[in-house]
Amino acid sequence: MTGSGKATIIILPTALLESRGDIKFYTVTGTDGGHVSRGFCPECGCQMISYVEESPGLRFIKAGSLNDSSWVKIDSSFWSHSAEDWSPVDPRCPASEKNPEMG
Repeated sequence: MTGSGKATIIILPTALLESRGDIKFYTVTGTDGGHVSRGFCPECGCQMISYVEESPGLRFIKAGSLNDSSWVKIDSSFWSHSAEDWSPVDPRCPASEKNPEMG
């Protein structure tokens, strides 16, 4: 999906997010049992946003979908267990191995 071994994602509180235009959402059950909704541009199909139903206060924005992502700073890594040898986790960033267990 990203054309690389990683996706750069900006995590925002839902209350701070304002979107304009239509987004087409598809929901799947994630590997930990949570319900993941991914939002796509209805015109070009680009994935722009996602959220987990069980964590309604957070939204995950794909940095590549922003008009200007020059301000984005990488300061953590998630799901390091799935990193490929050809695209390892940056050892300078704190990393989470996998999702915490859903309660």
